[in-house]
Amino acid sequence: MPLDDALTTRMADPDFWAAYLFEDDAPEPDLDDEDDEESFIAEFQVGEGLGLVLDLDIVTGYFDLALTAPELAEPITVGWDDQAHFHPHTMRWSELDLLARALALHDPRLRHPGPVLALLARFVVLDEQDDPDVITPLMDAAFQLVRPRPGTGLRPETRDWFELRDLRGCGLRWTTGDNGCLAVEQADPDSAPHDLYSLRTPGSSDFPFAAWTALVNRAEQILAGATAAPSLRAPAIRTALDRCTTAEGRAHLEPLAAALQAADAVHPVLVRALTEPVSRAESCWAVETLAGLPAGTLVKQWYGPSPLAGAQSWELCLTLATQDRPAEHARLLISDLNDALKQEGLGRAEITGGTTRRDALGRQVNVSTSAAILVRDELPRGLALISQILRRHNAADTAELRHAAPSPASIPIP
Repeated sequence: MPLDDALTTRMADPDFWAAYLFEDDAPEPDLDDEDDEESFIAEFQVGEGLGLVLDLDIVTGYFDLALTAPELAEPITVGWDDQAHFHPHTMRWSELDLLARALALHDPRLRHPGPVLALLARFVVLDEQDDPDVITPLMDAAFQLVRPRPGTGLRPETRDWFELRDLRGCGLRWTTGDNGCLAVEQADPDSAPHDLYSLRTPGSSDFPFAAWTALVNRAEQILAGATAAPSLRAPAIRTALDRCTTAEGRAHLEPLAAALQAADAVHPVLVRALTEPVSRAESCWAVETLAGLPAGTLVKQWYGPSPLAGAQSWELCLTLATQDRPAEHARLLISDLNDALKQEGLGRAEITGGTTRRDALGRQVNVSTSAAILVRDELPRGLALISQILRRHNAADTAELRHAAPSPASIPIP
């Protein structure tokens, strides 16, 4: 069972996703309470001894992804994520989407888009080859399935994840080594706005390249096998498929489903995705698979441009002078700023550190507090809001605001 009863039950709790996604409103765990332990294992097997094992420690916020293969004596870690010394850049988006489709076909309990994307997307690294128009609808549908909420449109989890894993413009390069396996490297880490943290670098002895390639190949075999039935070449099915592979194709799913059911030789997961879909995206990938289209081709047609396609964000650093200030000054100010930015849909803010020194009596006193600020889409509005909060807390005259590295230019506070 990929998701046992305990994990399935826990995933239905809103607090689970807040903790798993490192959201700032997640409940604080009691690390000193020995009884406060929450550890789960999710196993995603594609057959022939190949699969992924996700070890989730909710209390400590440590999530380990390991690979299983017949030639491996035990699961080998291929990536991990926490809030300290992470190495989450394990796979490409195309690999995750492929694995999620194969897992859905291999185990009907794993609907796609659904728990596989929601749980494993943190181990993706995005680069210039990744298209937000393809990715956004699938991630939105995955989060909607595991974390339902009213309304439509871009999910906040999708945007947070996309921005966190987006290394476009950071000099990533995927190369095929002498072993025939893909590896990723960063051309010039010192000048890149974000660093690559991956075990899957060329020549790495820590990454099981051959076993990973076997996993991907096995996923491709599952997809190919799901559409190998000769009955899929019947004229009635091909005609119905042609109607579904257009921008308005979702309006023609019923005749395709009827033709597939009459053929009685098509993978039941693909038929279910047309007759009882949990989302339009589920029907979309099923039609892509049946038609032999490259993954994402139809997603772009059915959904159109992603809200993330033209999205912009700016990473800023704020330094607050806290000497001779009340102990709670910086925390309250940044909390106020974070709430204001989130309420306006302009981003978020969090404390990242500070500096101290000893006073004349030898006591450690706080001299400054640093905060990271993310402003989305409208920099002037974001700066105006930052200024407003700083002035509300009488901190504008002594605060320093600048762009984050690699170009830490100072920003005048309006």
